[in-house]
Amino acid sequence: MKSGDCAMNPIWLVKNVRRVVAVCPTWRDRWQSLSLTYGRKLPGWARSNSNREISFRYSPPIGSIKVVIRDNMGADAFIFGEVFDHRYYDFELPVVPQTILDLGANVGYTAIFFDRKFTNAEIACVEPMPQNVAVLRQNLALNDVAATVIDAAVTVTDSIVQMETHARDYGHKIAVDPMEVTTDLVSCKGISVPSIMKQMGWNRISLLKVDIEGYERFLLKENCSWLGLVDAICIECHPGYDEADLKRLAQDYGFQGPTRLPGTWLLIARKTAELNAVEIARP
Repeated sequence: MKSGDCAMNPIWLVKNVRRVVAVCPTWRDRWQSLSLTYGRKLPGWARSNSNREISFRYSPPIGSIKVVIRDNMGADAFIFGEVFDHRYYDFELPVVPQTILDLGANVGYTAIFFDRKFTNAEIACVEPMPQNVAVLRQNLALNDVAATVIDAAVTVTDSIVQMETHARDYGHKIAVDPMEVTTDLVSCKGISVPSIMKQMGWNRISLLKVDIEGYERFLLKENCSWLGLVDAICIECHPGYDEADLKRLAQDYGFQGPTRLPGTWLLIARKTAELNAVEIARP
């Protein structure tokens, strides 16, 4: 889903029209999708600042979905495109996951994708920002996703933290030093991964998705023996945490070396890969 000044380019206009015709089942859905892309270029009478419920139809494993997409400077549309158009999370795992922990769930697009791809998995969505949580709950309900929503920020230890707000709704992050923050701060609950596992009644995390705007450099370096209970990690790295850090994590906690995928990194626990190799080798 393309937006911004480049979207007025005639070539992009044709591409965007073709896209919505291909993935939106009705002309109403197509118009709603295009209006998100071109909303700021439309005359006043044609604009809408309300949340939009738009239906889409994709090839398996997604199928038909209906989601809320906000007119929020393209933030929701950007994440939607990553998940459903570019398929950033459409990777294969050696063992079908039974538990999925979505850290930085935002408005639920990734949770919906995982629910469609791994139909029997139990999913927990962790998201601290109230405006995102409200839409997250809507999107899960619209698509019959029985995920648990934990309205908190994931933190090294259970605590109260300050969230640094961002102009775009995918950029909010924990304020490591609130005194240096120049934007608004929002106080919220912080919950550790062990506490999440206890709350969910999980002994292991089959798949850990991490997109927490840079806090991974703390979460995955401090008090993280729980990583030994994780079978696979997909992570979007931000400044301060990079491939070298992932390699150290893999070495310290029993993962194979990180694999670079479009938009994310993937790590598989060695023992999970070895067990899968044994199963494949059996006659």
